[in-house]
Amino acid sequence: MKWSSCLGLVLVFAAAIGLAGCGPSGPTVSGDIPSIFSKQQAEKQKTDVDVYWDATYSMQGYTTIPEGNVYRSLPDSLEDIGNSMGQVKFFRFGETVQPLEGRDHRKFSDPSAYNETITAIHTVLDTADTSHLSIIVTDLFESDADWSNVAQKVKEKYFANHLAAAIIGIKNPFNGDIFDVGFSGEAKKFNYNSGNDPARYRPFYLLVLGQEDQVRDFIQRCKSKKSGDNDMRFLLLSENLMDHPADLSSMEIKDSKNIFGDEKLKLKDKRMKEFGIDKVGDPAHLVTSFQYKPAEDGCNVDVHKLVPKVEVKVLKDGEWQKPEADGDCRLTIEPDPSQAGMFTLDLSFTPEKSLDSGQVNLVYATVAPGPEGISLPDWVKQWNMENVSEMTAQQFDGSKTINFSHLVESLKDSALSAAQPIMANMALVVSYE
Repeated sequence: MKWSSCLGLVLVFAAAIGLAGCGPSGPTVSGDIPSIFSKQQAEKQKTDVDVYWDATYSMQGYTTIPEGNVYRSLPDSLEDIGNSMGQVKFFRFGETVQPLEGRDHRKFSDPSAYNETITAIHTVLDTADTSHLSIIVTDLFESDADWSNVAQKVKEKYFANHLAAAIIGIKNPFNGDIFDVGFSGEAKKFNYNSGNDPARYRPFYLLVLGQEDQVRDFIQRCKSKKSGDNDMRFLLLSENLMDHPADLSSMEIKDSKNIFGDEKLKLKDKRMKEFGIDKVGDPAHLVTSFQYKPAEDGCNVDVHKLVPKVEVKVLKDGEWQKPEADGDCRLTIEPDPSQAGMFTLDLSFTPEKSLDSGQVNLVYATVAPGPEGISLPDWVKQWNMENVSEMTAQQFDGSKTINFSHLVESLKDSALSAAQPIMANMALVVSYE
């Protein structure tokens, strides 16, 4: 189970040393108490930005109509944004990834730059450096329709390591061929001409991968740089279901019983809080509250499907491990009828039943919507077209992306299974002899 999840509520209680009624001294702790959270966001700093450009024939049609065309100016726009964030480098890809020299990236404004026949986004993911911000410019077509492989690589390389992914969709005029339409027999290709009708513009995408704060920064820079009437949409997938996840450094403690705040351990991670116990045989309660504020550009969350969970860990050999006690920890969550989006949490446990005597114990509670409680924003479905087995020219709609919902759903499921996104976090530990 991940100590830095994205979907739920984390309650951590750091046990005090030398608590009231426990004698003059508690267990000896050498070194810092390890945090259960991923590294806290540092102040914004320069980052390397790598732009990978899909150079296959299917991208050529975005360059052919000048009026209302943001794609043709995209090489310069991405260079400007990349340079404002740090150092930017460009690559082209088809079946393989090739670095570009000098000003060669500006050639992507011209139809002649697109001569690759195989799209291998999975190869880009194998190449990408996770310490950089990676931008993949593509129409989200993957050769052999092997998008599950792409989603798995994003899961293992990014979501499992507390990193984020975003999809930015941009509608653009298009006149060119669209390949591999339909499944029966030989896949077809259709020519599609949007003309200068914004309702018929075809979307292309930026797949943005990296540290969450950098991904968010890139999104905001794209929004501020937007010009014209081209439809632009955003979806961020990360560990967090709110822009600023609630934790004990900001959550209101409304009530407590048989526990009190302490500071003997001098915890460095302010998202974790230290508490002591009055009587080890009596139930302890900590009642807190937080307000759910949906993340900008995030998924939809059904707050009626929140699932509370509690787990206890004990500090051994500098790591949080499973304790001997089975425990009676319980977490309940109730909506506050007086304020929309406000929830009250009540964590309860009996110290001598749930915690190990003579040890530093960690109570870790989470509240998460679960897989069925998180859904994609409506625009994903609106931009989607199913790839039916017998696709005709009359059925084909080039203003939508074939199997887009399936592709994005795969990424969302990967984020849920690896990152376990959260809504809030909290903290407390009890040591007793």
